[in-house]
Amino acid sequence: MKKFEKIYKELRQKYTDEEIAESMLIPQDLTAEETQKANEELLAFRLKLLNEQTEEQRLYSDLLRFKYLMEDYIKTHPFNESKTFGKHLEEYVHILKRTKKRLSEDLAIHYTRLSRIINDKEEPNIELIYRLEKHSANLIPALYWWKLVTKKQEYFIKQDTQTRQKEGAKVTNGLTVRA
Repeated sequence: MKKFEKIYKELRQKYTDEEIAESMLIPQDLTAEETQKANEELLAFRLKLLNEQTEEQRLYSDLLRFKYLMEDYIKTHPFNESKTFGKHLEEYVHILKRTKKRLSEDLAIHYTRLSRIINDKEEPNIELIYRLEKHSANLIPALYWWKLVTKKQEYFIKQDTQTRQKEGAKVTNGLTVRA
């Protein structure tokens, strides 16, 4: 706290309190017309930057966005059928602007198996997870891909009471524990 007080005292020697406050805060005294114009200028500037991006920069920023969305889903959201491993893999293909056939070749996996995984007909193995990590230049960790798989499995374990009962009936000499 003393560090900030020292900075404030140095600034106070050069500026008034009002000048210090104005330099730290964004003024909110714009009219509706000025706000509209500022928003249009900002949009035009952002579009200009997007148009000037190289393909490599676009790919990098899209992959980072994808990674952060994946991380957010893994950490804060319950399982969602529209966000399975296969759906994420399909989005990854889309970001790369490659065909599924080309990605299957890059990952050394048969095209039909990749297609089955994308369509949630088959679960990936750990080897494919490692390949995806390497393919993304380690930008998307294998652990993120794997957590997508386990998130789905955890959901089904919680929901599948019928199989739990059926398999439980096959158990003999189970432990009995008293609390």
